[in-house]
Amino acid sequence: MESLPSLVPLPGAVAVQPDGPPCHRCVALCCRYYALEIDAPEDEEDFEQIKWYLIHGKSWVFVDDGAWFLQVDEECRYLGPQNECLVYDRRPKICREYGMPEHLEDPDEPLCDYFTRTDRHDLEFRAMEELDAYAKVTLARRAAQRAQRSAAASEAWARRKKARKSR
Repeated sequence: MESLPSLVPLPGAVAVQPDGPPCHRCVALCCRYYALEIDAPEDEEDFEQIKWYLIHGKSWVFVDDGAWFLQVDEECRYLGPQNECLVYDRRPKICREYGMPEHLEDPDEPLCDYFTRTDRHDLEFRAMEELDAYAKVTLARRAAQRAQRSAAASEAWARRKKARKSR
C-alpha cells in the first residue's frame, strides 16, 4: 500500500469544525481519489467491462453492501502542496458536503475517510485476474441455480400435465 503524505495543518481558511470531520488534522484523503457506483455484473459481458476498468493503472473496483464501485486513485488537480484546497471558495458541492453530519444518510456512519482509512470493503478487485477468479465461481454458481430452477419448473409442469390427463 502506498504511504500517505505526512500530516500538515490546513491553512486558516479551513476552520476547525467541532461537529464535523477533523479537516484540520487530515491529509486530504478524500481529495486523492474518486469513486463512482457501477452496475453489478450480471453476466460474462458485464465482467469483461469491469476487467477493462482494472487494466488501467490507478483504478480498482470494490463492493460494499452489494453496491459495486469503480475507484480511481487520482489526486484532485486543485490539491495544494500542503493538502490545502486551491479552489476552496468555489469547490464543488460534493466537496463542501462530504462528511458533514447534516448530509449523512445514516447518523451511525463515520463522518469521512479520516475515520475509515483502515476499513476494508466487502470485496476488492485490483487486478483482472482477481475478478476472473470471482467471475468464474459466481457465473458457475448462477448457472447451477438456473439449471436447478429450470429442472424444478420442468418437473412441476410435468406433474400438472399428468394431473390434467388423470381428470
